[in-house]
Amino acid sequence: MDLKLEDKLYWSRFLGGIIMGFLTELFKLYKPTILLGILVAALAYIISAIILRAIVPLNVREKLGRKLYISGAGTYAIMWLITLILCFNLFEAT
Repeated sequence: MDLKLEDKLYWSRFLGGIIMGFLTELFKLYKPTILLGILVAALAYIISAIILRAIVPLNVREKLGRKLYISGAGTYAIMWLITLILCFNLFEAT
């Protein structure tokens, strides 16, 4: 199966959302307020976009345009939230 770069970006952000949701629960980043967890998750997304911008060649960046930054953003946020809720219910609400 040969994935295009845009597909790889999407699925890496899917997995990134799951990992950040788990880490948010693991380190209890929702205490004292969930805003800390949201901030850390958003910061991780921004840092990943900056790293991608540095790694991806200029011609590919120009071809992708804004998709380099926004492809999979909604999926990242939804997977972060779903994973956080699942992990919280599995580990905390016993």
